[in-house]
Amino acid sequence: MSNYLFTLINHSKDGARSLEDPIAIIGHQLRALGHCAEHHPDKTDKFLVAEAGYNVIVEGFTDTVIDIMRQVREQGGRWLILATEEPTDRGFNHGQSPEMIMRQKQFPKAAQYADGILHLVPGERVNKWYSQFAPSAFADLGYAPTLVRPSDGVEPIYDFGFFGSLTRRRAKILKRLAKYIGSEKAVRVECTFAEGTKRDQLMRQSRVIVQIKKDERMELVSSSRLNTALCVGRPVIAEPHELSAPWDQVVKFSKTLDGFYADCLMARSAWRGVHAAQMEKFKVRMSPEICVGRALREIGVGGERVAA
Repeated sequence: MSNYLFTLINHSKDGARSLEDPIAIIGHQLRALGHCAEHHPDKTDKFLVAEAGYNVIVEGFTDTVIDIMRQVREQGGRWLILATEEPTDRGFNHGQSPEMIMRQKQFPKAAQYADGILHLVPGERVNKWYSQFAPSAFADLGYAPTLVRPSDGVEPIYDFGFFGSLTRRRAKILKRLAKYIGSEKAVRVECTFAEGTKRDQLMRQSRVIVQIKKDERMELVSSSRLNTALCVGRPVIAEPHELSAPWDQVVKFSKTLDGFYADCLMARSAWRGVHAAQMEKFKVRMSPEICVGRALREIGVGGERVAA
């Protein structure tokens, strides 16, 4: 087995918080496979060197961070990049912001020091782009037994919950969903990116968690949101997404936006049964081996553990 040390030295405090879920989920899956996976937010200058294991860094690189990667590499350290964004001709995520354009431009500079890349965006086109720079494979934020949180026994008071950045499109859809219910307790929206334990408590206030695209062009599914919802005991209903696989084998993706509202109403009254069915599929179809073990083998990583 191998050692994996996660680092977020290249992200601000707020940025690091938004990535806590993905690295925690990957870490739990690695440990379920028998690996050692650690993250020490307070030790930003500690790295695995001399083939002691793999340093795992989430995409988003400055020249300063790239230089750190170079130095660690020169000391025998190895790097894996966890890539969270979709590459396109205009920059990551269709170049919707100058930051995403720059992040895609910087990526190859960092990838030259990587032993492998695990990307969280599915698709042959995406894998082909990342594979230009290092061995690459699609990994997903799937199931691990230790991810399941114990129930707090509190009954939900809202019908639906949404957690994440609140765009104009999302607000419009949530408002329409609330009108179907006609109650002050119809929809609970949380867009402050609360700390993990607090976020889990807020998610449990709702019977059903909804997955809504940020804007029309963003067809990616928030796998961390879906994972967290299931692991805190809540089912997920999602509007149509072009890139829904493999989650479309686990949670409900509506065929149309109008159908989304109807599916939400049906899940509202049977949410416990809907969650139980989704959770059973989640355990089987998105096991640690399927989501991470396979990806590690594809990039040639994760053999016998090397002593420090």
